[in-house]
Amino acid sequence: MAWKGILAQGFPEPLMSFLAHAQSPEEYAALAWILEDGMKRFYSQMANTFSTSHAAVQLFEQLATEEEHHKSELVRLHASISGKKADPGFMYSLVSGSSHEGFLEGGVALEDALGWADGKEIIEVFELCIALETTAYDRYLVMEDQVEDAKSKQVFHLLSSEEKSHLRSMTEQFDTMRKGRPAVPE
Repeated sequence: MAWKGILAQGFPEPLMSFLAHAQSPEEYAALAWILEDGMKRFYSQMANTFSTSHAAVQLFEQLATEEEHHKSELVRLHASISGKKADPGFMYSLVSGSSHEGFLEGGVALEDALGWADGKEIIEVFELCIALETTAYDRYLVMEDQVEDAKSKQVFHLLSSEEKSHLRSMTEQFDTMRKGRPAVPE
């Protein structure tokens, strides 16, 4: 990432049109599931990529596990809203224009993020993760405000709180790396 004035540049481009597709609580749940799935896959890959950093591996694996938990919450939310049991690929079928290739929180294509991360220093990847977690936190606050049913509000509130926790963990790790100290996750 590089700074040009007050703007940070150098991260993969988000696909905002993908994010604009969701209109109903069912579609919000599907969109959130797709983004959580992409983040899980990204964090798992980063744990493999940076396998020489024990602390980073622990944090990436912890985050991947938490993203999987978020997906489970969203499957339950979808079932409670729609009254239907999910089949494989159902979330992608609910959001028009989506692809099974995956997207990250923030609307970045998984493939673009993995390509961008290739050859990057771990601290640069943490900068991207912080930006993505910040976007996810904001996205879930917006979804919570836009849905009307109490169950959906509760799930999106829970997800925003958990994304805020991810953000805290990532910034602590980032600050530790910036200061050149060995990183120790919570």
